[in-house]
Amino acid sequence: MLNRTSTGVFIADGNGYRQAPVEMAALSFVGCAEYMGYHPDQLLFYFQSKSQKITNIAFEIFTRSIVFIHTDKKVTFIDSRELKKAMEGFSVAKYYTSGDIMQILESGIENESLSAEFLAKVLNFANIAHNGMFYSPKIKTYLYFTNGKLSNFQYDDGFSVRAKELRQVNKTIYDILAKAAYKYRPNDEFGAQKEINIQSEAWATIPEAFGNEFIPLHRYDGGLVNLHMIKVTHYEYPMNRAEFIDLNYGRYQVITGDGTGDVVLRLNRFNYRFNQNGYLIESWLTLNNQ
Repeated sequence: MLNRTSTGVFIADGNGYRQAPVEMAALSFVGCAEYMGYHPDQLLFYFQSKSQKITNIAFEIFTRSIVFIHTDKKVTFIDSRELKKAMEGFSVAKYYTSGDIMQILESGIENESLSAEFLAKVLNFANIAHNGMFYSPKIKTYLYFTNGKLSNFQYDDGFSVRAKELRQVNKTIYDILAKAAYKYRPNDEFGAQKEINIQSEAWATIPEAFGNEFIPLHRYDGGLVNLHMIKVTHYEYPMNRAEFIDLNYGRYQVITGDGTGDVVLRLNRFNYRFNQNGYLIESWLTLNNQ
């Protein structure tokens, strides 16, 4: 008679997956990682499975390489279609933004958990040494090793000094700006970075930063905020139509204009009028809150 229950944990085995030892059944994700010889810093714990049978997945960081899978106790084998369903929406680019990479590397340095050999494996390095600097195109970062452990890193990610400063001193605000940029530019890393740089500069220059009195007028999508448009709308910061369209990609509406005269564009609660040369000549709060 077939056993209809399992340990609820499956580990990678060649091209498939086999049930983990019974000792892993009662372990947490961290416990499972350590049982298999990993430090938790070396794994991404994915809790957003689209499957009711496959609940959680552990990947080696910076990869789609599965180390182990948590399932319902009734699951006795990993069905490829169910695994594909579980991973819907997962991508390395989505789950490893610059902020995520920074957290992983900083934790790895603090815990001495990221060895040269491990990072060579997940980042596809060749001929890595225990001491020295190596550049990873995969995460756009320079990595420094001392005695075989990651000891420092430096970004090569296109972010401005203001963006990096904001990320360090107020990650909550940085994450709000980054969420907006990546939401509307999911396949445009360069464009998202450019937007974050512009918004970070606005954070550093508008009065009272994120405590600015006009912020409530420029919230959208359940809490996102356009700080640069506060500069434009309330502090007479110059902007042309091309800059407006580029910064607010996917978020504005064309109200009037055919390209031969004035053009009015709506962004959230405000209208913006541009003349035939493309320069902003006025803006006003509208009763239409679309």
